[in-house]
Amino acid sequence: MQKKATIFWMILFVFIIGLSQDYLFVDWGSDLSLLGFPSWLGWFVFVHFLCLSALYFFSKKYWKE
Repeated sequence: MQKKATIFWMILFVFIIGLSQDYLFVDWGSDLSLLGFPSWLGWFVFVHFLCLSALYFFSKKYWKE
């Protein structure tokens, strides 16, 4: 059972790293969003929120708190 959990966390974090490599498959250009921020900023925030959430749940599972 422990091995399945380890593989799940490995796949999840590799997936998040893959999402952070968006400059390889997306040309964001110089467009602005509705609030005047660069259009890539929403993706940046989403990926980092996903990473922090995964780290939070991983630490809860690992240290069983």
